[in-house]
Amino acid sequence: MGQIVIGEAIGEGFGLIAKRPVTILAWGLARTVVVGGYFAAVAPFYLTILYQAAKRAAGDVTTPPDLTQMMSLQGLMWLMSLVTQFVGAVLYCAALRAVMFPEQRSYAYLRIGAAELFLFLLIFGGSFAAGIGLVIVALPVIIVAAIAFGVHAIAVGVVVAVVGGLAVLALLIWILCRLSLVAPMMVEDGKFHLTDAWALTSGQFWPLFAIGALLFVILLVIEAVVGVVVLALGFGYISQLAGGPEGLKTFFTRPPAEIMASLGPVLLVALVVSIPLYGALNAVLMAPWARAYRDLRPPTDVAATFA
Repeated sequence: MGQIVIGEAIGEGFGLIAKRPVTILAWGLARTVVVGGYFAAVAPFYLTILYQAAKRAAGDVTTPPDLTQMMSLQGLMWLMSLVTQFVGAVLYCAALRAVMFPEQRSYAYLRIGAAELFLFLLIFGGSFAAGIGLVIVALPVIIVAAIAFGVHAIAVGVVVAVVGGLAVLALLIWILCRLSLVAPMMVEDGKFHLTDAWALTSGQFWPLFAIGALLFVILLVIEAVVGVVVLALGFGYISQLAGGPEGLKTFFTRPPAEIMASLGPVLLVALVVSIPLYGALNAVLMAPWARAYRDLRPPTDVAATFA
């Protein structure tokens, strides 16, 4: 078994951006189309709800909350979430494939096959399993902390809650690190390798944790920078449309169709800018795991090794 080189793994995504810029844009376009479709589907519901809330805040008691709208919005969000997760699985596999099989460049490494389906099911099922598992594991901590608070042992309750919460978080991180290479293994041969990935990552927690932690920091920095820019420009643009900050209170009392028409140009610009950003994030966040797997992969066939 080889050794993971953390620095080279982190740099793999950035190298992919430099070598395959057109592929990066294709990934970003695919993600942007899905995000744009998601926004186009839910925006009318949100604007209607916001419009009704603004009317009530202005003293219009004849505009009650529309519960039917809220229920329809919830169902639509569930459906769009499934679509987003599936497209995400396809894009994740494409980034992994670009590192593991650079010669398979057709269609920007995008495929819909067994690996993509397995990863989608793993993401979908894993989110439910993780939620249920966390509740089961955290329940004793919650009960003990609640009892401590109930008998006014505040310090004990705080210690139990903090230590227990950190322990649950550490357990989740450990499990995620042990399963972090399951996607590259599935991309390699189109088979489900949950237990194989667990075996392969034995003794590799710290390098995998370091990769995950560094990627998390990179993501936080990017989100902070992009978030500040988007908030500043968005607030400035909407304030200008509203005739100044003081007009924001009445801006959202306009009909939803009028608001969408006003925001159309800035939303279009945001979608265009998001194309390279989404593509680059897909490479930066996923390519390192393919590189880590390539570092650890035995020289013989993986399936034969774990048979």
